[in-house]
Amino acid sequence: MISVERLSEGLLQGLVAVDSALQVTFFNERARFLLRKPGLRAGVHLQEMFPGLAEDKMWSEFHRAVNQRVSVEFDVFHPALFRWHEIRVVPDEDGGLVLLFRDVTERQWTIEKDTEHAYLRNLFQEAPVAVYVLRGPQHQFEYCNDFARNLVGGRPLEGLTVREAFPELQGQGYFELLDQVYTTETPFHGREMPAVLTDPATGETRNLVVNFSYIPFRGFDAKVTGILSLTVDVTAYVAGTRTTPV
Repeated sequence: MISVERLSEGLLQGLVAVDSALQVTFFNERARFLLRKPGLRAGVHLQEMFPGLAEDKMWSEFHRAVNQRVSVEFDVFHPALFRWHEIRVVPDEDGGLVLLFRDVTERQWTIEKDTEHAYLRNLFQEAPVAVYVLRGPQHQFEYCNDFARNLVGGRPLEGLTVREAFPELQGQGYFELLDQVYTTETPFHGREMPAVLTDPATGETRNLVVNFSYIPFRGFDAKVTGILSLTVDVTAYVAGTRTTPV
């Protein structure tokens, strides 16, 4: 007959057993790996397995499972590991608990990203400023609001990189500024910068003067994943100030 210990080593989940005092009585190697604790041993308190975590909800769920003899399930973020784990807690017949957990960081990142997208769309859709969200080192358009579409004559943007969407900007300095902001992780604010756009359908050129900000933003892993571009057309304002007599 296969022992519980050998059976647990075949699991893709981490498994930890604790007694009613939340002292560890058993764990598998997967638990050591997921918690990055090669020296994990029986006898330690459950709190020692989750250093830096002071989430009242998590500990109240552990105690609820012990006291009420019910199964609970929740997700928890480990700051020290920068990982999310899904934890399922099941009472055992001896008054303790069995914890099964797995890494769900990618799932949480997807949820976080979807939430971020919805927030940005609602926040910026009606803003009286051109808003562009660019992703990755190639600066691919992920989002632009109606004001932004109108500013560039309604040309298609989403899914294209800035170089694909605006080939005429080559040599005007904007591509280089975006690269600089992405690699240095430092915002850039431009004031009364000239730009020449070419209508892709007619070939007609249009001269603009814009104020803009390129602001890097970070993903769930704290690394820069894109740039938020905020642009205001000040062409008419600049033209008026330059033609008004002193």
